[in-house]
Amino acid sequence: MKAEDLERLPDHPGVYLMKDAGGRVIYVGKANSLRKRVRSYFGRRHESARLRALVSRIWNVETFLVDSELEALLLELNLIKEHRPRYNVRLKDDKRYPYIEVTLGEPFPRVFGTRRPAAEGSLLFGPYTDAQAMHRVLRLIRQVFPVRSCTAVLPSRAVRLCFDYQIKKCSGPCEGKASEEEYRQMIDRVILLLKGKNRTLVEELRREMARASEDRLYEKAAILRDQIAAVERVIERQRMSASDPADRDVVALSEGDGELVAVLLRVREGKMTGKETFPLQAGAEEEALGPFLKRLYEKAPAIPPEILADREAADRETIEAWLASRAGFRVRLLVPSRGEKKRLVDLARANAAHERQALLVRKLARKDRSFEALREIRRALELARIPRRIECFDCSNLGDRDLVGSSVSFRDGLPEKARYRRYRIRTVKGIDDVASIGEIVGRRFRRLLAEGDPLPDLVLVDGGKGQLAAACAALREAGAEGTEAASLAKREEEVFRPGVSEAIRLPNGPGLRLLQRIRDEAHRFAITYQRRRRAEGTERSALDAVPGLGAERKRALLLRFGSVARVRAATAIEIARVRGIGPILAERIRAHLRGAER
Repeated sequence: MKAEDLERLPDHPGVYLMKDAGGRVIYVGKANSLRKRVRSYFGRRHESARLRALVSRIWNVETFLVDSELEALLLELNLIKEHRPRYNVRLKDDKRYPYIEVTLGEPFPRVFGTRRPAAEGSLLFGPYTDAQAMHRVLRLIRQVFPVRSCTAVLPSRAVRLCFDYQIKKCSGPCEGKASEEEYRQMIDRVILLLKGKNRTLVEELRREMARASEDRLYEKAAILRDQIAAVERVIERQRMSASDPADRDVVALSEGDGELVAVLLRVREGKMTGKETFPLQAGAEEEALGPFLKRLYEKAPAIPPEILADREAADRETIEAWLASRAGFRVRLLVPSRGEKKRLVDLARANAAHERQALLVRKLARKDRSFEALREIRRALELARIPRRIECFDCSNLGDRDLVGSSVSFRDGLPEKARYRRYRIRTVKGIDDVASIGEIVGRRFRRLLAEGDPLPDLVLVDGGKGQLAAACAALREAGAEGTEAASLAKREEEVFRPGVSEAIRLPNGPGLRLLQRIRDEAHRFAITYQRRRRAEGTERSALDAVPGLGAERKRALLLRFGSVARVRAATAIEIARVRGIGPILAERIRAHLRGAER
């Protein structure tokens, strides 16, 4: 950036978006003074390599003025979520972490695990970095409480009692065996369990059991007795206890050897209730605690009044104000220096260091196993050097519609998810995999060269000689002619190389298996994108033609029912319950979808 551009920046609170030469947002930050903060990036040498890389790519800076630092934090969160900038600290694969979702927007809520939490009015618990731990929690809930597991839209005359009701795993709300009030009371208790309020839950269950016994409702009392016993077994397993029955989270980070890991210990009612480990994608920020806390509590349904950390956050007061606005009460972010709270932080720090070392050991072990495979690939394909980074390209189509492509990247035999790319085929008409491969390889390498990114050691394409020739031509046109390339044909698992007339057959060993894994991952990534686009297109076309149904109402319908098929199966009364849709429009939607089905 030019010096005069920096001088023109406002001395005002706000958010700044740093963009590269291609106009892509690469970093989002906030500041009390936009001018001072942005200028601090320039005119000096930074110790952090990632910060130096960020500064070298800044082409221009866009700013948003706000009235306070808290407003800046909220805007920063939204912009990071929208743009997913490369140089911001973020959870690795955070979209993939599962949550437990409680659909409070429904009359009879469901409780289930999901990796796509999106329903309006739902309560989310997580993220769970260990999916098995999440499933253990769900099994406990279903063991203790007869929550429905079906996906039916209730109430509905079309739904009947299922086997779950017969074995007492569901309370039968579909046929009125449980009223909405009784079912909601049960869901409130599920939420207490998910929040770790186990002692509060036991006390409530004991009171109700006593009332049931007084009223001679012995069967109900026995059910409550069994629920109390199940929850008390959970409490017994949480042996570690603090001296005061407070709710708090304990956070520590460990960084080294290229890895950054955060650990969260949850303490509820003085009991240690769980541990979550978060591998982080390092960014250009000078400190990682603040960005991690923002991402961690952005969707959290319950925030404790006290968060203990192993270091100060640069914007502690702003984060505290934001947490308080979400929690509805004062939240303190503390760095204890003595006593039991310091012991908890030391425990979290020890766990973070252990998890980082374990992550590093696992990664090095996988790299050691991959090294033999990479050496075998180099020998068989007669490459100039070991192909430490391999990018693979594939295409997918459904007839002549939804033509898409993908590229995936592997370094030292391990996937680099941040370098995965999806493509809509723009220039090819009809089914032409050869031309499609040429298009996406050319687009990828023009972008890599324009941004100054390192090129892969080997380009792998799914297909035979035709696809390989198209990829090589695209590499020449993009200015990357020296890049090694090969293709892997599915039928006989033959490898083709430029200028070599005969196919190369690798022995059935680690080299071939690694190439197959990379090729299959590119295929999976392309197929997933193609199916998603097809599903989105089907849903859009089915609902777009309904007169009077705008984008917001259509979105509300899909959030409520989950799919067009479920909207089609619903009654007009059920459709009319969706916000913004009255009886007349509900009848119109139902008639249109039923007509389209015929």
